[in-house]
Amino acid sequence: MDKKSSEEKKQIKLDVKYRIKRGEPKQQILEDLSPLYKDKAYLVRQIETTPSKAMKAKNGIYNYILAVFLFAALVIDVILIFKLDKSNWTTASPGLLVLNYTIAISVVLDTIFLIGVFMYRIEIYSWIASRALVTLLTVILSFGYFGAMLRDANIDPLIYTLVYVTLGLIVISFFLGMFLGVKMCPSRVPKIIEVEIDENEKIKKTIYVFPD
Repeated sequence: MDKKSSEEKKQIKLDVKYRIKRGEPKQQILEDLSPLYKDKAYLVRQIETTPSKAMKAKNGIYNYILAVFLFAALVIDVILIFKLDKSNWTTASPGLLVLNYTIAISVVLDTIFLIGVFMYRIEIYSWIASRALVTLLTVILSFGYFGAMLRDANIDPLIYTLVYVTLGLIVISFFLGMFLGVKMCPSRVPKIIEVEIDENEKIKKTIYVFPD
């Protein structure tokens, strides 16, 4: 990527963010900025992946619910870290070690995701969904494959309860993340318009416009 192209992309990001923040319709932004920039594909992609004020208002309650679930999962994970016997980090079974590391990583990820959700970063929603699947599989492995070893480790029953609760929150976050990833930035839709060729002839043309 040359310097001129890089500078243009930076300016596109700034222009799109500024105009969307002002509440301008995405289609109007596209029509206004298209003559100004050469990289039309990048311009369209930036507009597509930036939530409009209308979509934030329409889906704000779901975004708030997702933030609450992520915060609850973060609090539970922090409690789990303190609940787990620290002496087991070096002497525990593989299952307990996997569980420990999974929870520690979850704390970091939940913090990042929580910030991203408050900022309406569209890529965060798909990351939340991906993280949910990985964490779910990891915990299932810990309790399934290493189940007998975990039982021998004499873990506090409350830890099991907290793990199941946080798993439930993760599953809900998965569906909310998938939902918001689609709803917050809907794809362009086809629209048929009439184009006048001359004063006696018109043709129909399909264009793609932003629904928000």
